[in-house]
Amino acid sequence: MSLAIITTTNEGNILAADSMETYRNAIGDVREGSQTRMKLFQLNSRVGCVACGISFLENKNIHQQILIFKRLNDLENLTVVKIVDLMYDFFFVKYQKHLDETAEKRKKEFEVRGHKNVETSLELECIVIKSKDGTGKSHEQRFCLPIMELLVAGHDPDGSNHVYKITIPDPKEKTGIVKKLENEQCGATWIGQTEVLIRIIRGWSPEIKKLRIIQEIPDKKREELLRQFDDQEYLINWGTMTVQDAIEFSNLAIRTTSAIQKITDGTWSKPGSSPGVGGPVDIAVITPEKGFVWVKKKSITVSGDGKDIDSLPDLKTVRVDADEDFHELNLSEK
Repeated sequence: MSLAIITTTNEGNILAADSMETYRNAIGDVREGSQTRMKLFQLNSRVGCVACGISFLENKNIHQQILIFKRLNDLENLTVVKIVDLMYDFFFVKYQKHLDETAEKRKKEFEVRGHKNVETSLELECIVIKSKDGTGKSHEQRFCLPIMELLVAGHDPDGSNHVYKITIPDPKEKTGIVKKLENEQCGATWIGQTEVLIRIIRGWSPEIKKLRIIQEIPDKKREELLRQFDDQEYLINWGTMTVQDAIEFSNLAIRTTSAIQKITDGTWSKPGSSPGVGGPVDIAVITPEKGFVWVKKKSITVSGDGKDIDSLPDLKTVRVDADEDFHELNLSEK
């Protein structure tokens, strides 16, 4: 999983994300895939985003897909909401294709095992498979894929500030695109493995609401109890934070989550967990005066010497159309 945060102050937006990538292997164990995955991206001179959730689509990681998205769309003079709309459409199509391909693969696996009348359907990120085994007994199984979450923040050409959340495969007109902060509002928005951060800020775990003993309390008493729980949340004056304050908060939140995950294994009520937050913390700042500025960014290193590959110029490309398909040919400069 991941943890990514956008903190909005009166001075601008601070974007931060960890670098750990995990995957589930052939026997279902969660394994660490990398400590150097990019999850924070510059979209244009005034807008950036952070990403959590599914790591690969069409055999390309999200960093590669963001580069393709930027290459296919001239984003520089677009408003934040227009960029968000284009980004949702771009990733929704790829995610839906991934779902369809996974569903077909699962269907074939069931058929190989001797199941008949295998039917598949999709419920958001879940694949539902109905079938009958060799004895004619009906079966129904669900396979849920990781969703994709993005936070997009930045300034329109007129200087107004916006923060949006994209959730795929949620429908665009419902929760697929949600505006988190209006212009001149301050606050923090986070996605990914937020359990530790929420415990710290709110003073209690949201899981408490699901406890049977809480659910058995009469409605009015339960509502009053939960209101008093909510009063334990720390008061944070986001609007008075400086950019440096927000950087320190974001870094602390991600580092603390990583440290707690490293020494814990779930809770007594829900044991068993695997670390999903770790590695270097990337941080960027977006202000109306300076635009998108990297504060800390991973580089490719050997023995301490680093190179920021994203800062290098792209090779020249030639677009070759053939009916509806096209190929991009890299041509090194002579």
